[in-house]
Amino acid sequence: MSRQRPSRSSVPSPHAAGTARERIERRRAQKAALQRRTRRRLVAVGALGLLLLVGGLIFVLIGWARSSLQAIEQVDPRRTVVPAAGSAVEQREVTLQEPFTVLLVGLDRRSDLLEGVRGDTLILVYVNPAEAWAGMLSIPRDSVVDIPNLGRQKINAAYSYGFSNAAALYGEGTTPEAGGGALIAETVEGLLGLPVDYVAQIDFRGFERVVDTVGGITVDVPRPLLDASYPTEDYGYERIYIPAGLQVMDGATALRYARSRHSSSDFDRSQRQQQVLRALLAEVRARGLLDQAALLPGLVEDLQQSVNTTLPLSDPTVLRDLVDLAQQLDAGRIVQLSINPNDVGIDFEDGSDIYWNQADVRSLVVRLTAGPELANEAATVQIFNGAAVPGLAGQVTTQLAAAGFTTREPDTIAPIAQSLLIDYGNHPATARRMADWLGIPPDRILTAPPPNLSLNPSGDILLLLGSDYQPRWAGNE
Repeated sequence: MSRQRPSRSSVPSPHAAGTARERIERRRAQKAALQRRTRRRLVAVGALGLLLLVGGLIFVLIGWARSSLQAIEQVDPRRTVVPAAGSAVEQREVTLQEPFTVLLVGLDRRSDLLEGVRGDTLILVYVNPAEAWAGMLSIPRDSVVDIPNLGRQKINAAYSYGFSNAAALYGEGTTPEAGGGALIAETVEGLLGLPVDYVAQIDFRGFERVVDTVGGITVDVPRPLLDASYPTEDYGYERIYIPAGLQVMDGATALRYARSRHSSSDFDRSQRQQQVLRALLAEVRARGLLDQAALLPGLVEDLQQSVNTTLPLSDPTVLRDLVDLAQQLDAGRIVQLSINPNDVGIDFEDGSDIYWNQADVRSLVVRLTAGPELANEAATVQIFNGAAVPGLAGQVTTQLAAAGFTTREPDTIAPIAQSLLIDYGNHPATARRMADWLGIPPDRILTAPPPNLSLNPSGDILLLLGSDYQPRWAGNE
């Protein structure tokens, strides 16, 4: 037999073996690369699907919220034709990109009230969206004011009268809530000389529900609150006690803290109400947008039951602007003011009726709209006549008061050559505004008077009028 040589292909060579291993490794690498590409595609498809799902849910949620929020919107009858006058009430066009005002009205809706519904709390909120700050001005319910179609009465009578006479005042089809809101808005405009752009009404039970829905609010109570005569739903009284210190309040406790009147003055009550509103805003901000979205169904349900507002909340642009503003608005940028005897003079008192000095009220409004830096300084200004012009200090005092400065009685000093501005304390915003308004150079703003002047000041900032005074300094006369 002849021996056959094995074929070349059947005898592996080291080179051939190396090539096979490389092919195996290449196949493995290709398979791994394919698996990675597949995983990336799956992840991308999954992410896209998740985005579409979330986007769809957000779209549905926003659509639901818009339709739900329409239920709490109310027509402002001030913007419609009034039959008695025969013409539409002039109202300025407002967007939430420019400063606007909202009148918050806290309502007592107990069913057997003779007035139907009573306006228990009034707070005007001034909002400056561009600069991300807001101001709150509380109006005591015992303030005597001019109420359209009713005359001079306590301001809390305005809502009740508008509620009970809505059709007669604003035409057929006007709801009681819209009539009450419109008349109290007109009354507040007359008192403050400031337009009320929107009205928001909430009753006490609704306030409780909102606080409970967000999980309570954190309030630092400065001093213990004891009220032995807190009003109950059945027109009785109960004893309440809230200790001092930092604490989380549920809706019922927050309402008692805000409403209690017998433990202190009505002016302290106004401060507590503003403190509670700031705490509520802080709680909503602290939760973030995602948590707010989770809370939205409960909050909207609360609002539907207890809130009416002329704010167009169902407008997606308005809703987005309000959410953005709520996120930007820091508690330190919220001005807290109230009409009270420390800031506003009382012209006359008759029992519990209070007649406020109108010029002082308007000065307080200027502080409200001037921004947190100026409003929080609360500086008083006194004018000294050193120009040897009779009556000059009184004239300038009147002009500064009209411009919103809180003034004291003017006085006279020995003649001086140059006008000076003296800031005895730390009131840079007020001193700077006065200097700009009067045209006084920055180098004439001092922290103490010259040693050769003898003064008996009663203000925080002194304006010494010298012989260089020009009438153009005061209002460009």
